[in-house]
Amino acid sequence: MRAFFLILTALMALPAQAAEIRISFPAVRKMMADQVFTVEGKKYVRGDKSKRCDYAYLENPQVGEWNGQLTIKAKFSGRTAWDVFSRCMGVGDAFDLTIVATPLVKRGVLVLADVKVDTGGKDSYYIRKVRKALGSSLEKEFGLDITGRARELLEQKDPKAGYLRDLSGFDFRQVKLSKDAVILDVDFVVTIR
Repeated sequence: MRAFFLILTALMALPAQAAEIRISFPAVRKMMADQVFTVEGKKYVRGDKSKRCDYAYLENPQVGEWNGQLTIKAKFSGRTAWDVFSRCMGVGDAFDLTIVATPLVKRGVLVLADVKVDTGGKDSYYIRKVRKALGSSLEKEFGLDITGRARELLEQKDPKAGYLRDLSGFDFRQVKLSKDAVILDVDFVVTIR
């Protein structure tokens, strides 16, 4: 019995180890669809679906990793025009693009930093404006609520279970990427009572 208490005391003296949460890219894509690409599978970056001649949106995101950065391949559609006698007069385009960014977690939300937009060699005055606007807007507006999703998964919501699970102290240490997942090193406590 004394050996048990010595082992228990030694274990309690060790620093807590971080847990690792691996979110596969298909799951990240699903979270993006649920939280970011919310209007018929689109993420409006300007205007909305009621603006026939003045809008910009991304759709059909594909998530991956390249050189330690998060990549999002998507289709862009946009128009900057005036409605003149029910005709849109101005510029617009639709093209595939790749967003490359560093994922960070701020206040429990996965955000993008150092955003760069590549249009695969396609270039015009309008496309240059789109690249610049997308880079700054995605850094400000893009976010996946990782803490909220972790809370949903780790806490017990079923009163019939006879016990409750509570999540507390959910803190991020680091965000990493593998070839198939976003990896979050986190500290947290799950209390079962």
